[in-house]
Amino acid sequence: MEAVQDLFISHANADKAQYVFPLAQALKARKVTFWLDSSEIKWGDNFVMKINEGLRESRFGLLCLSKNFLGRPWTETELSSILAIQNSTGTKRVLPLILNAKDEIFERYPLLTAYSYRDFNSGPDVLADELAQLVKKKPKKTKGIIRVTIESVHSGQLCNLDVSLNASVKWLGTKAQDGMGLKDAADVGAFLPFNIRWVLVDVKVESDWKRLPRAEQQKIRAMVASKESTKISYADEDSLGQLGVYNGIIFHLFAIEDISYEATVVR
Repeated sequence: MEAVQDLFISHANADKAQYVFPLAQALKARKVTFWLDSSEIKWGDNFVMKINEGLRESRFGLLCLSKNFLGRPWTETELSSILAIQNSTGTKRVLPLILNAKDEIFERYPLLTAYSYRDFNSGPDVLADELAQLVKKKPKKTKGIIRVTIESVHSGQLCNLDVSLNASVKWLGTKAQDGMGLKDAADVGAFLPFNIRWVLVDVKVESDWKRLPRAEQQKIRAMVASKESTKISYADEDSLGQLGVYNGIIFHLFAIEDISYEATVVR
């Protein structure tokens, strides 16, 4: 069934007043739609069926993780369901939001350490702004124009871009780097400084990327999943069309040492 709202907000009841309601108000102001039990479950409703309906018909699951969330049967059931939906469909669904007790949360749910998360300390307005950008409806397709989402695995920042298939791999990487304010040089006080190159890796082939030896990773500009096999770009000038970049693709952006950069020894 096609999603009818943007977010399913999974939370502990004890967190409603301090965290969930302020965020819900900020989301409403930005026209982000969501499923929230206090709004959706009415007197006499079968709450199990209503929760199932909410999970089934939401594009993303916003996990409001806190000390109150820990060990609650229903919150943990919702967490398991959202993770299972993501794993079975291969589509990004899990959006972890840490309200408090981060160390305790990751100790109990170590699987969540694999996901980029946000912290409520940034405030409901900042969070709602980013969620509004994330769930922004896809525009009608224009010939040769596709929607690309890029997320930095290092900072968790992301950006959505409408790009031409004629654009180069280098152009897309630079656009994402500029949009997220990412550096292209490592400032670590090293004797030999080095430059960073940002590699675009389709999330569908991220496991392939991680299995590659470091020397091979340093040659790659981008990796994209295809029906036949993984397509790899070794040249900055390769076009997105040549590489098989598709509408709705989600890239993770990885930083790696740029071996083409020749550092100058400071004497």
